[in-house]
Amino acid sequence: MLDKICGYIYRVLFCREGSRPDKSVIKKLVFLHPAGDTGELYRDFCIRRIKLTLVTILGGLILGSIMKISALTGRSISGMGFERSEWNGKKERLELYAISGDEVYEIDVTLEPRLLGEAELDSYSERFEEEIGELILGENEDLRHVSTDLAIAEKYGGYPFKCVWRSSDPKRISAYGGRVDPSSEAEVMLTVTYSYGDFKKIMDIPVRVVLPGMTDKQMFETGLAGFLSDSQGENREDKIWTLPSEYAGRELRWEKRTEDEGFLIMAVFAAVGAVIYMAFEKDLTSGTERKTENMRKSYPKILRQLALYIGAGMTVKAAFTRIAEDAPEKSGEFIFEEMKIACLEMKQGISETQVYERFGKRTGLAEYIRLSGLLSQNLKRGNPGFTSRLREEAYQSMHERVLESRKAGEKAQTKLLAPMMMMLAVVMVMIMMPALTGIKI
Repeated sequence: MLDKICGYIYRVLFCREGSRPDKSVIKKLVFLHPAGDTGELYRDFCIRRIKLTLVTILGGLILGSIMKISALTGRSISGMGFERSEWNGKKERLELYAISGDEVYEIDVTLEPRLLGEAELDSYSERFEEEIGELILGENEDLRHVSTDLAIAEKYGGYPFKCVWRSSDPKRISAYGGRVDPSSEAEVMLTVTYSYGDFKKIMDIPVRVVLPGMTDKQMFETGLAGFLSDSQGENREDKIWTLPSEYAGRELRWEKRTEDEGFLIMAVFAAVGAVIYMAFEKDLTSGTERKTENMRKSYPKILRQLALYIGAGMTVKAAFTRIAEDAPEKSGEFIFEEMKIACLEMKQGISETQVYERFGKRTGLAEYIRLSGLLSQNLKRGNPGFTSRLREEAYQSMHERVLESRKAGEKAQTKLLAPMMMMLAVVMVMIMMPALTGIKI
């Protein structure tokens, strides 16, 4: 059938009146088949070329039609939904058409993996708690004889949980990477908080760090200590815990270790008490000075913020409250704590004027007492130039801070003068000694 179609096409295209054969093709055919009939060679060549072209076009039409049908049938969504991948699968990007009447809308959606249900999470949790000891073991024999790094990670294969680790002794076992310092024996409690979505659990894992390459005696001591630790942890409802009479085939006799260091302890604590007594007030004074200096540094900033908010149309109370609420929890600026106390007093019903006055008295600083007076006067009398007064006060306080910083710098230079003189003396000795020792008197 195909040969007939190709023959018909050949006659239509190449045998009609006025058509001429391609001379370059004939030349090549003659070169390849010098003994053949030129006309027959040319006809076979043209028919084969037409056949291959038709087969290619037909194949393209069939494949394109299949893909078109597949695309059309693939557009339909079975049950109006898509099956999610499992919890450990990947996100799937969906390219959809939303059809409403004659309108077609192109929508791209990312289909998230399936979340585990409560029963599945409980099953994974039970298995995780059973196997976590082996998962973190690394190259160690067990968790009672740990001398090399542990395999502490955020995720473990086969489990959906995200793990956050804490160590009771970070110097011995780091919660970040599981680095172990086996320089001395220690009992360390690892705490893992594993979570998945809203599901969260906390588990404690006792670990004993031992010295690497221990002697038989050390191994016996370590093993016996672990055995006793496990023994006393069992049957805790019993009133009496009995020590074993033998372990690892060795008979044991027990005595309680006592060290009479009473006088030493008394002396040490007496000395420490004297030091604390003398240093307590000094430490309190230092803390007060640090807080005072901290609040003084914050004064220009508070004034600028108040001027900015009040200038923008906020009331004094709203501006004061806004500054206190916007302050970060760990800003290190003590003045915000005092401002939050003042805001709490206003919420409790204390008048705004009294709150500002008490705020200034609590700080004990002339700057804030002056500020509280300005705020109170503004409430009582009103002050059209209040914002300008705040800006002037901020500028003046900043200028005072600059002067104080210069004074502090001059004091620091004075304090550095003595060490510089000592260094100069050392340098002079280093220079003069070789010269003096070389002089013969």
